[in-house]
Amino acid sequence: MNFLPNPIELYENETLESALLRLCRANHFEHYNDLSIEIRSWLEEHHPTIAGAFPLALDAVNVYHSKQSSAKRVQSLQLLEQLVGLPKFSLLDVSFKHTNAVDSGHFAEVRYKQITIPKSFVRACNVPVCIECLRESNYVRFDWHISKVTCCDKHKVKLLTNCPSCNTTLNYMISEDPSRCVCGYSLFGVDSSEAGIDGWRRWPSFDQQGKQPFSEQLAMLFFLDRHFPKLGHEEFNDDLKGHIEGHLQKLIDHSLLIATDKINRLTFSYLTNNFLSDVAQISCLPDCIKESIASVVIELALETPRSTIANLGDSLVSIREVALITGSTVEDIFRLYESGILMLGKRIRDEGRLESFNPAFRLRDVAAIVLSYSRYGYSQSAW
Repeated sequence: MNFLPNPIELYENETLESALLRLCRANHFEHYNDLSIEIRSWLEEHHPTIAGAFPLALDAVNVYHSKQSSAKRVQSLQLLEQLVGLPKFSLLDVSFKHTNAVDSGHFAEVRYKQITIPKSFVRACNVPVCIECLRESNYVRFDWHISKVTCCDKHKVKLLTNCPSCNTTLNYMISEDPSRCVCGYSLFGVDSSEAGIDGWRRWPSFDQQGKQPFSEQLAMLFFLDRHFPKLGHEEFNDDLKGHIEGHLQKLIDHSLLIATDKINRLTFSYLTNNFLSDVAQISCLPDCIKESIASVVIELALETPRSTIANLGDSLVSIREVALITGSTVEDIFRLYESGILMLGKRIRDEGRLESFNPAFRLRDVAAIVLSYSRYGYSQSAW
């Protein structure tokens, strides 16, 4: 059932857009738009309910660009695999796909194979290239789409971001050729590339078992950029708990300074500028980071004993925040609540229904529960 006479084989680290451009060249289409019109016409004839989910523009074809029509986009790519004689799921395998954090705003993520990437790290307007890689094989590597990647890890050279001839930022989805600028200049004419290495790629694993996984490296970059922009990985890792405690204490002190209500009526999210909620949404953040954060929060909660004068331990946390502090899932915390182990710290409105984002538990009570039910290996004597 081959729609085109000349099939192609996909590279392991290729992007969907790159594969479609190679398919164009192999079958002598002058532009990608010519191929996409042919594909759309075939789909309209044989599968009219899916045809509209396959875009004509190359920079819109990837799965993560679609939202409501994601399922139909996937079906159209599966049909395309059959049309061009590619193995089942091969085009989907080289696509950037949604994760369950699709509606998380700044914390949305995409997935390439088994690698999770913060969506804010995915380049939108320009895609630099490694000339040495292109000389070996003229296709686009997936990591060139990640904004934090500025050097080729294989050849130890900086990626070329601008055309040497016209200084236009490179984007193969516009030029439709990774080795050529939109002005027509061949990038193979570049004599040499500047040496360079992305230091974050050399970060050691937190468990000391080797190199940190790529997804965790990107998650750490996102975490540091958002909360510790002035600290490097090594400096942060040297005093993990100290930096986290200092950051939280600074946020709490500032919030208490401007607060107009008693602390037992304030949420821990307000006091820390949504710190726990933010961390919980970074899916690939190493567990030791989350454990250190939870440990600091527990120490702060138990620092001042319960008394007639409200203190930080009396602030309110939500089920999502409790899940992070205990190292559990939201479902686990709901079970603790439903079984009466975790008690509410305030009355619930709306006919008694408890939402996962509703701050309804006292931080001190959660800290006490953690010492009995947490999955983390806490040692009280260490405090």
